[in-house]
Amino acid sequence: LRLLQVTNFIICALDHETYQFSVLQGLPVFHDPSTQRNTSFDDCHFGTACFQRVTKVKSRMVWKILKLGYNVLLSDVDVYWFGNPLPLLYSFRPGVLVAQLDEYNDSSTVAAMEKVVKHAATSNLSEQPSFYDTLCGEGGSYRISDNSCVEPETNLTVHFLDRNLFPNGAYINLWQKKNVKKTCMMKGCLVLHNNWISGRMKKLDRRIVSGLWEYDTSRMCLQR
Repeated sequence: LRLLQVTNFIICALDHETYQFSVLQGLPVFHDPSTQRNTSFDDCHFGTACFQRVTKVKSRMVWKILKLGYNVLLSDVDVYWFGNPLPLLYSFRPGVLVAQLDEYNDSSTVAAMEKVVKHAATSNLSEQPSFYDTLCGEGGSYRISDNSCVEPETNLTVHFLDRNLFPNGAYINLWQKKNVKKTCMMKGCLVLHNNWISGRMKKLDRRIVSGLWEYDTSRMCLQR
């Protein structure tokens, strides 16, 4: 993020190990108080009960920040940034929810996120179904186009970002390319999500092998 001149970030740690590491690195971090202290570091991947529980923390945290009147861009730690997506995201009109907010204290977005949080609280699944079913309707009944839908109660427009610019881990087998970074940059990717793979070590191995594992070696751990 610093290489992209993005400095106004904060880390929400969902486990103690991540929190401790970030503190030692001198990074802006807080440990979410609603996360259970026994959150597994190695067994919290997609499909596990741990994953279904902690993934809902993200929508709750976004909702809390929105209510404070801030714009939010939530990025998972397994998302690699090739470029700064903020200029593009800010180009969306007010009242549109994409990967971030583009209007100060947008009441419709706050209300919509509250609905997502409440729906997820009663679900045994992860937050993704709650997000989609709440904002786009079950079966996509609120969709108005291939990449957007309108939530009728809040009148919030939800826009799904171009997958060529914001690809997930399964899109056109990008992670299987011989040179992942070169392929993505040629396509104009702004980010690449290291998902659609189960297990922390498998994620880590894939990122290292692809050359998309970077660490600022100039940073030193803070001594207590």
